[in-house]
Amino acid sequence: MDQPLDDIGIISAYRFAGDGSATKLDVANLDAELADPHGWLWLHFNLSNRRCHDWLARSAALSDVARETLLDADEHIRLDIFDEEIAGVLPDLHQEFMQEGDDLLRVHFAISSKLMVTARRKPLRAIELTRRALDSGRKFPTPVSLFDAIVDQFADVIGRYSAGLGDELDIVENHVLHDEIDDERLRLGRVRLQAIRTRRQLSQIRALFHRMETREDVESETLLSAMRKLAQKFDALDYEFSAIYERARLLQDEIAGRMTAITNRRLFTLSVLTACMLPSTLVTGFFGMNTKDMPLQTGDGGTWYALLLVIAAGGLTWWLLRRTKAL
Repeated sequence: MDQPLDDIGIISAYRFAGDGSATKLDVANLDAELADPHGWLWLHFNLSNRRCHDWLARSAALSDVARETLLDADEHIRLDIFDEEIAGVLPDLHQEFMQEGDDLLRVHFAISSKLMVTARRKPLRAIELTRRALDSGRKFPTPVSLFDAIVDQFADVIGRYSAGLGDELDIVENHVLHDEIDDERLRLGRVRLQAIRTRRQLSQIRALFHRMETREDVESETLLSAMRKLAQKFDALDYEFSAIYERARLLQDEIAGRMTAITNRRLFTLSVLTACMLPSTLVTGFFGMNTKDMPLQTGDGGTWYALLLVIAAGGLTWWLLRRTKAL
């Protein structure tokens, strides 16, 4: 897990050479590293550290608009280009220790020709995977290529998340087909909630990238090419989550239909029992009247004769229901 390296909230810092190879920076000499014209830098900050806000506000080699995006408390997804800078806010899955969480958090970023700054409040999965790729020797010749890799990692993470939701639906579907639906409505509700929540954010990202493709003020063909590839990838992810949501909705309809069928069967059984007991109740009510000349009171076995009448009344009712095809 990433931990801040010093008291200004820097989590990691890298310098990239002309060939794209990365080396970790000594953050104690960060100001001197920023003044070095060779290569370019990636700085990753923890926004939960208030000293990080102070340093970014006064020291980052970025425009005021880009710094505002980095430090803005607004968590809405956005992507903007200001002259030669790119800044915005994008989602990423929460990195919980060594596993992926379900929460979609935010990464703030700003990119210039010589610097990329990212910032977050909680650990993020795509950022962590990109850092591991750097440590294993992967090369990024430009800040745009690193940005492309981070967003691509997020797309891969969301793809695996989609596969996990699909597996969850498989389990629910198997239980539903075996009429084991006691706890499946709650599980299915969670899947639908996660799918629609993720799909909303994917739709926003798709719209951002597609808008960038059509902007006339974007002259970098490298950036436009990256946007096109990412837009296509998020189009596919949006389709996957749409399919998951639709499948979950159909399964929920199936569960509702099966629950209705079970309820109807129980009501039918209750109705038959009520119909069969009604004549029997009439017989017992008749013999329970406190009137003179009540039959079967003077002879032996009157109770048993009355019981036979009750059973006969119930059986006759059952036979009539079957004869009239009411059952």
